Amino acid sequence: MIAVAMERTRRRTVAGLWFFLALGLSFTTTGVQAFLAGDAGADDPVWWAAWTVEPMFAGLLILLLNFEAVILAHGVEPGHHWWTRIKRVLLGTTLFMNVVPQLHPDRFDLGSLAVHLIIPVVVYGLAEVIPVIQARSRQVVMQGYAEAEGPYSPAETTESDPRPAPDADAPEPPAPSAPASPPPSVVPVKRGPRLPGHVVDALKRARDQAAEEGRGFAPADVQRVVKVPDAMATAIHADLITT
Repeated sequence: MIAVAMERTRRRTVAGLWFFLALGLSFTTTGVQAFLAGDAGADDPVWWAAWTVEPMFAGLLILLLNFEAVILAHGVEPGHHWWTRIKRVLLGTTLFMNVVPQLHPDRFDLGSLAVHLIIPVVVYGLAEVIPVIQARSRQVVMQGYAEAEGPYSPAETTESDPRPAPDADAPEPPAPSAPASPPPSVVPVKRGPRLPGHVVDALKRARDQAAEEGRGFAPADVQRVVKVPDAMATAIHADLITT
């Protein structure tokens, strides 16, 4: 199923991006520490305190990105100008503190300057791309669920009729009398979309919790666990109450 494959790809991609983002932030930590510590030695508390500044900036950035990724996965934008500003301040400060020490005439090196300039920019780019990947992945997953929920169409058979062709000279058989009432049409059962395992487990826990609380399990309970349209929630609910 497209939705399941997309979910697996999203997890691998995001995990890899977080790993390389962490590596980039580890590199920038050394540049920030050198900028803040200056000529202080390891016996100076300032030298040790300088190591905590970049991890603090990185921790704040990661918390913001994690929250942004979650709400974007549910189709909600942060919707505030300070959201972007605070990310730019955190990453711009890191860039400034990494580049300025490399401009000192006594230790200027073009290669070192390029590395200390490029890596913070790459870190900033990764910070912006991760939430976008989360949001776009959600769109693909929801589209896959919608396609799985589409109307049922029975497969057309291509086998030839085994009965022999009627003889053209033979008399036509009498037309069968119409039945008293037409047979009831068979309506195919509409099944819910196939969901990832962790989503199914969460839905079953919600169902069991509703039973323990002595109330009925409704499609609204499904939508509290996974954000899907009403029709899809009804189909998922029908599957859960029959299993």
